[in-house]
Amino acid sequence: MSQHVSNGIQDAAAIKAIDSHSVHRITSGQVVIDLQTAIKELVENSLDAGATNIEVRFHNYGLKLIEVIDNGSGIAPADYDSIALKHHTSKLASFEDLSTVLTFGFRGEALSSLCALSDGVTVTTATSSEAPMGSVLEMDRAGEIKNRNGKVARQRGTTVSVTGLFKPLPVRRKELERNIKREFGKALNLLNAYALVPCTKENRGVRLTVTNTPEGGCVRKAVQLRTDGVPSIKSSATALWGSRALDNVVDLELEFEVETEKAVLRRQKLTVIRSGTTHVQVRGLISKFAVNSGRTTTDRQFFFVNGRPYNPSKVQKAFNEIYRSFNANQSPFIVADFILPTHACDINVSPDKRTIFLHSENNLLEALKVSTARR
Repeated sequence: MSQHVSNGIQDAAAIKAIDSHSVHRITSGQVVIDLQTAIKELVENSLDAGATNIEVRFHNYGLKLIEVIDNGSGIAPADYDSIALKHHTSKLASFEDLSTVLTFGFRGEALSSLCALSDGVTVTTATSSEAPMGSVLEMDRAGEIKNRNGKVARQRGTTVSVTGLFKPLPVRRKELERNIKREFGKALNLLNAYALVPCTKENRGVRLTVTNTPEGGCVRKAVQLRTDGVPSIKSSATALWGSRALDNVVDLELEFEVETEKAVLRRQKLTVIRSGTTHVQVRGLISKFAVNSGRTTTDRQFFFVNGRPYNPSKVQKAFNEIYRSFNANQSPFIVADFILPTHACDINVSPDKRTIFLHSENNLLEALKVSTARR
């Protein structure tokens, strides 16, 4: 037997560091997992920048181009080089800041990930001192600026354009192309959620407009949704679904105390939680608890924690169970924003920030059921 074969253990692949470009694409793929998360990250950046007007443009349902245009604060020239670098953010200084973070974004991954996962990202921006002239920044895959010489007429704010989403990942790109209408529908549903609560709570009201321009030169841009910027959930719901959307819908206003579970108290070591209870408010809209006042599907159920959209399977189930004890054959229209101290939840659970961990969740569910049944 040759030495080459007998020393097989030496021939095993050596453990080496993955090159930085590949690492970036792998981790970025966890942050921007589909069309809706790409849009979500950009809209959140606009909200965090203080925008009162946000326009989301899809070209060919997002396959060709997605663009988010805002009238926020704009990006200062001193920050140009770091806007799309991984883990560069103005919103956190340390891990401990997560327990008090109030902004939508906080990890500094959105633009960085989009650069790694698309054909190209261009940022056009102007601060109030630079308007009416803006700078055009073309980014490379690593999130570094490859061209910063462009100038264009621009009022204060920022436009982010993303072309060819997932083109560097052929399998994911093919999947997006095959299911683009469904993915576009998911993105619109998520934008409905942002229109209902974040755009009515943030910046004294935010006007949100969403359009799509299908392929083909003769096809016009079509408005998918448009809100008026009034800080009212009812006003946004009417703008989204028409004046009859609020038939048989009433205000949702709940308040209750949640007993802190012993495991949470031990974990927090009483340094953050000062007492054994947490005060929770739930604000929003819900169908009347009466026969024929609900909907045949659960398609209009939107949940939030401190204004942040999230996916709460247990909370949603609890609401539907209680509602069906009054109206057995229907589901309610729900917009429910859980307002609670930032230390009572963990928003840093999943890469797309759609999963939120509620401390003492079982106790919260029990208190929610009792409070809802009494209303």
